Amino acid sequence: MVGFVALISLSLLAVCNADIGVDPPVKCGSMPPSVYSCLGTPRVVNPKLAAQCDKTLPECEKLTCIFRKSGWMDGDKVDKVKLTAYFDQFATDNPDWQPAVDNLKTTCLQGDLPAQGVLLNCPAYDAMQCTFASFLKHAQPSQWSTSESCNAARQYAASCPVCPTDCFASQIPVGSCNACLVLPRSP
Repeated sequence: MVGFVALISLSLLAVCNADIGVDPPVKCGSMPPSVYSCLGTPRVVNPKLAAQCDKTLPECEKLTCIFRKSGWMDGDKVDKVKLTAYFDQFATDNPDWQPAVDNLKTTCLQGDLPAQGVLLNCPAYDAMQCTFASFLKHAQPSQWSTSESCNAARQYAASCPVCPTDCFASQIPVGSCNACLVLPRSP
C-alpha cells in the first residue's frame, strides 16, 4: 500500500512539473490591431468603387454607398443573391478562402441577420461585419503569419468572438453587442 501511495505521489509530482505547453488564457475584447498584418486578409471591396463614396460619411452610410456601387443592395436591403454570387467568384479566384466563404454564405447570407454591432438598421454594416468575422474565424493556418509577434492575434481569432470596436466604447453596456458577452478584456 505504501508503494502504491508513493507511486501516485511521484506520478502527481511528475505531472505537476511537466511542461505541457498550456498557453496563458486569451484575453478577449477589442481586436488586436496586429490581426490585419498577421492575417493575409483579402480585399473584399473594390478600392475604386470604395473611393467613389465620401470617406467623411458615417460608417453605415459609407458601407451602404459601397454596397450600392458594388451592386449588392436592393433598395434598403442587401441583395443576398448578388452578394452570394460575388463571394462564389471570390472563392474561385482565392481558393484558400473557400472555408470562410462557405461559412459566410451560411451565417451571413441566409435568413435575417441580426444587428452585428451598435449600428441598428444598417444591413450593409451587418453583412460586412459578419463577413469579416467569417474570414477571421475560418482562415486556414497557412494564411496566418508564423511570426512570434502574431501569436496573440492567432489566439484571439481562435478563441474570441469578433466584435466591432464600438462594442467596447465606454458608453456601451458590457455584453450588449452581438456575441460580445462579459469577457475578460485585453489590457
